[in-house]
Amino acid sequence: MRKVLLVSLLSSAVFAAEPPVVTNPPVQNNEPVKETSKEPAKEVAKETQKDAKSALKELVGDDAANDIQIQPSPLKGLQEVVLEGNVFYMSEDGRYLIRGGDILDLKEKGKNITEERRNGIRVSAMKELKEDDMIIFKSKETKYVVNVFTDVDCFYCVKLHKDMSKYNDQGIEVRYIAFPRGGLNSPAYKTMVSVWCADDKHQAMNDAKNAKPVPQKECANPVSKHFELGRKLGVSGTPALLLPNGELLPGYVPAEKLVQFLAENAKK
Repeated sequence: MRKVLLVSLLSSAVFAAEPPVVTNPPVQNNEPVKETSKEPAKEVAKETQKDAKSALKELVGDDAANDIQIQPSPLKGLQEVVLEGNVFYMSEDGRYLIRGGDILDLKEKGKNITEERRNGIRVSAMKELKEDDMIIFKSKETKYVVNVFTDVDCFYCVKLHKDMSKYNDQGIEVRYIAFPRGGLNSPAYKTMVSVWCADDKHQAMNDAKNAKPVPQKECANPVSKHFELGRKLGVSGTPALLLPNGELLPGYVPAEKLVQFLAENAKK
């Protein structure tokens, strides 16, 4: 478990820039500059480093903790942490770690506070969409709902679609949101417009996913709105699975693993 947490910490390292050079202001008179004692500051630094190292030790284990280097950072209130060649920043009390711009709460097993905030933003943004604007593949007994940003010709989008019966059998309702990766001038965009404008959207989607021709058709459609929403929410590839709590899972996830993940999430 600790090894997994260590890998998680190292997966998105912070690249630290050189701190600005701060020079002492010029002395305006001839009085000698008084030296202030640095001993109290050193003692405080030692205590904060001890707190930080203790918190990391509980998270990553004794072996990894032995290689941790901690020293004051250029920014007041933060400690610099060097672990396996990566540089992070940590609050002086050892509770919060900054990794790749995200804030992790080490007392909560590395809970990503920043990602939780992103999840909330995604949930709010999804309220802009209507169910009528999605192409929904329902299960007989729906236990979970997953929104999927999809393209019509990406390999794993096709793979996910071919497994649709498996998702539905697990009680997962799949709601498709259009995300043509090539943009609004791509052939995929035109195909997706035709799918969303088809009289039978489900059959048109099946045909598109199976590389069968979809009769070209135009109408008032949500494809461009879907695409812009995806970009706003940080979708960069397809498929991208958006869960009810706002969590974004990039890539294909097999039905049996996805239902396990959804069940665990529902307990939180």
